[in-house]
Amino acid sequence: MKSRLIIIVALVAAIIQNMAAQSPREQISALKQIYELADSVAPVAKDDPSYWKQALLMGKFDPYDTTIVYPKFMDLCLKTYRWGDKLFNSYDSTYVVSPGTNWKVMAKADCWFDTYSSDFKDPDLHVLINSNPALNTGLRVSFMAVGVEYMPDIGRLFSGDESRHQQTKFSFTCSRISAELYYNRNDGATYINRFGDRHTKMIKEKFYGLERTTWGLDAFYFFNNRKYAHAAAYCFSKIQRKSAGTFILGFQYSDQDIDFDASQLPESMRQYMPDNYNRYESCYRDYAINVGYGYNWVFHHNWLFNVTVTPSLGIKRGKSDTINGSHTIMTANLRGRLALVRHCGRFFYGFHGFFNGYTYRCKKYTMYNQINDFTFTAGFRF
Repeated sequence: MKSRLIIIVALVAAIIQNMAAQSPREQISALKQIYELADSVAPVAKDDPSYWKQALLMGKFDPYDTTIVYPKFMDLCLKTYRWGDKLFNSYDSTYVVSPGTNWKVMAKADCWFDTYSSDFKDPDLHVLINSNPALNTGLRVSFMAVGVEYMPDIGRLFSGDESRHQQTKFSFTCSRISAELYYNRNDGATYINRFGDRHTKMIKEKFYGLERTTWGLDAFYFFNNRKYAHAAAYCFSKIQRKSAGTFILGFQYSDQDIDFDASQLPESMRQYMPDNYNRYESCYRDYAINVGYGYNWVFHHNWLFNVTVTPSLGIKRGKSDTINGSHTIMTANLRGRLALVRHCGRFFYGFHGFFNGYTYRCKKYTMYNQINDFTFTAGFRF
């Protein structure tokens, strides 16, 4: 059997190699030869030790078919996979079903902007800054529970702006847990919308002195994981059939580097800043515990609306190379998500909103910054 398969594979390779120089009629004839060769492989019984090789070659490999005889190591790996899949990725089929495919390819387009609200204590001064909205498009590829995406800044190509906006994510999602590793960078033009006290009227002053980089890891556990599918709303790998909600427990780590260069403020504003510092760097690491709730509302056939809110409480550790030096403080953050998605057979599309808010308090100033991201996604499964 083994030698016969090797001969057939070699013949198929030779046929394909010669097809490039053939006419269309000759190419069709060559394809028929390939199909005839595939049909010539004699079927092997499932209890035959070589059956798994034929199943793999013919695209009939099924990791859940326990009647197939595998080599010892491969059999151990498949048993471990079945155990893990049952423990971490099982659902109540009344509420959640699988679409029956493993691969997903998605095109994404988003609008992303940051908000920074700072209160200086000496003098008493409130500053509100918003970044220029960044238009990004990218691609996300997922296999089973694992997904990776990259979102470059296409708005820069049309506007000629020298700012840079970049997003990269790597995620893992199953019934019980969800984890996401991310990196965000946003620097360039921002707008000062308030400068003075909190009752100062809104303005729009362009400002190039703010640079910010964020990367981190979010991990969550879903208590009602048999009926609630986080993947149905945000990964498209499951389909929610009936409405369900769940309490959520999570851990959040983030590393933020926010650099505010006051020397680039207009002279009319710079004169009101504290005299001792021209540069304010908020560089810190967040370690926080999230407790929240998520709800999937199936309001129509194959339509789903999700709301997830997970506030957090933890500590911030400031870095030693900033004006505040090394220090540790308590922190309270807020994380929210919205999703409106639809499944259409192998195709799907949806709208998502993400909101991550962080607080920072020290002797010289208090700051709240928030990352806002609105995304449209469309893709298909195979």
